[in-house]
Amino acid sequence: MDTNRITGLALTIPPIGAFILWIIWGLVLFGGVGPDTPQEYIVKSGENVTAVKILFPLVTLLFLIAIAGVGYIKKSMEGGPGSYIAGFAWFLIIIGSAAGLAEVGSGLAMAESSDNAATAVAAAAAAAAGGDPVAAGTAAATAAANSAIASSMFANGQAIGAVSTAFTMLGFALFGVGVWQAKNFSPIIAGLLVVAGLFTVIMCLVDYESILMGLGYLGIVLSFVGLGVSLLTKKG
Repeated sequence: MDTNRITGLALTIPPIGAFILWIIWGLVLFGGVGPDTPQEYIVKSGENVTAVKILFPLVTLLFLIAIAGVGYIKKSMEGGPGSYIAGFAWFLIIIGSAAGLAEVGSGLAMAESSDNAATAVAAAAAAAAGGDPVAAGTAAATAAANSAIASSMFANGQAIGAVSTAFTMLGFALFGVGVWQAKNFSPIIAGLLVVAGLFTVIMCLVDYESILMGLGYLGIVLSFVGLGVSLLTKKG
């Protein structure tokens, strides 16, 4: 299997899989509850802590595989038209993607703390019902502490995510400009990268918690698939 085919598959299958998992995550597990309703989102994260620990890193890994495919395309453009802007775009993508891992860590810590808070609340209720005010007070204090940690991790993750995603998406938009200059792929794909990237950057600055962020990610996924299919069907 040649490099073009491997890269094409990396740009086609992983992003589609990641987007499907993201939909399952949001609609099935979380029942449509998103970061735009922080308290409900934190509670849902705790209720689905095991799934969060699996899906959050998995979705991230799948997107990183696709980003590696973008890196191969950038390398193949070196020395030609659009190579300079593609190189700068790749720099932004790498910075944003690396910083985005901190958002993943914050999300996992949020889910764990939320789950611990729920467990402590149940323990406090059981102790109170059993006539043990000391144990009930201790459990209640533990629940409050974990709730505070979960809220802090949520705020931390959203702040890091907004900045890191903005960097990554600006990189995708500039990469689209580089592709348009190089004319090595369809201008439609290049245009979609630019539009989806800039749209998501704006959403990161305006309202990172908005459900409209999904439209930006969908545009990037479609762009990746377009790049991947072009490589898979390329002759020679």
